[in-house]
Amino acid sequence: MERKHGGNIYQIARQRGLKPESIIDFSANINALGFSPRVKNVFSDVDSSILNYPDHGADEFINELSIYHGLPAENFVAGNGSSEFISLLPGVIRPKSVLIVAPIYTEYEYSFHRSKGVIFYLNTLENDNFCIQEKMLYDELKRGYSALYICNPSNPTGVVIPADTMKEMIVYASKKGTTVIIDETFMDFAEEHSMKGMVKKFDHLIILRTMSNFFALAGLRNGYLISHAKHIEKIRERQSMWSLNAVAQYAGIESLKDSAYIQKSVKYNNEARAAFARDLKELPFLNVFKSSANFLFLKLKESAPVSVSEIYGRLLERGIIIRRCEDFQGIDHSFFRVSVKKKNENKKLVSELKKLLSKK
Repeated sequence: MERKHGGNIYQIARQRGLKPESIIDFSANINALGFSPRVKNVFSDVDSSILNYPDHGADEFINELSIYHGLPAENFVAGNGSSEFISLLPGVIRPKSVLIVAPIYTEYEYSFHRSKGVIFYLNTLENDNFCIQEKMLYDELKRGYSALYICNPSNPTGVVIPADTMKEMIVYASKKGTTVIIDETFMDFAEEHSMKGMVKKFDHLIILRTMSNFFALAGLRNGYLISHAKHIEKIRERQSMWSLNAVAQYAGIESLKDSAYIQKSVKYNNEARAAFARDLKELPFLNVFKSSANFLFLKLKESAPVSVSEIYGRLLERGIIIRRCEDFQGIDHSFFRVSVKKKNENKKLVSELKKLLSKK
């Protein structure tokens, strides 16, 4: 299985003979405001972080997570991005069959293919604006699955499952003996819908989070998992030594403490996303779907004068990257995704798309 991701600016820069900093990357969904100003404190004094081995258990970082999320420290484990946990989970829960709500981030499929797990898909539909239909999910869960994978808010669609609906799904899955794994990578933008508070009561619930996107620490590879204590111990047993480096730990701590930055980031994203969506909706041949994350999911109409592949290539010539989505299960080559960036950059993309979508 081919593995594709957004944010490959170094590879593209080498191929195109460009400097990475000259590229406007709409393919990676990273906070347009960048990382917290407090993170600079970490980089101004990194001597001890580099000279000494990192804290193996990342205890200080986990204590800060405990405060930030209002949960006991025993419900957290930190690691090398959420990708580490995606790789480890098949060995922890050992599922015979997995139901994945699609479209969804392709790394889940890859990890279960490696573990020889049997994968089934429940495709959300364009006609439903890619919102999950509860009855359809419940009917499918009756077949009996070891695990259910859901990304909430969804990547690549940006659709969020409301908290009350998600709680009902968890309760139903519990009765069927199905472990529920929720990727909440983009939940920092819609925290009121997080299911983190349920991990103490439901021992079949596992939540993945990351510091890469909202906190803009993608290069440091800092992620964490929230679950019942019994899962936490099993995962720790499978982690490599010093999974999370010291600089990443301290940067995570400083980020979580910066409440002003967190509030500013949510406010900016909500306003910029709304303005970006309005501008994109004015363009011909585009459908713009509602999003609760820091990106927008778009569909190019069949009548458009160019294809998504052509749009991608022509934007690349201008130093702009978008995320083509044909590799996501359940959607085709007519869809693409763009992140919410600085307002002038969003305007530039709209302007370039307008040129490309003008009738020939």
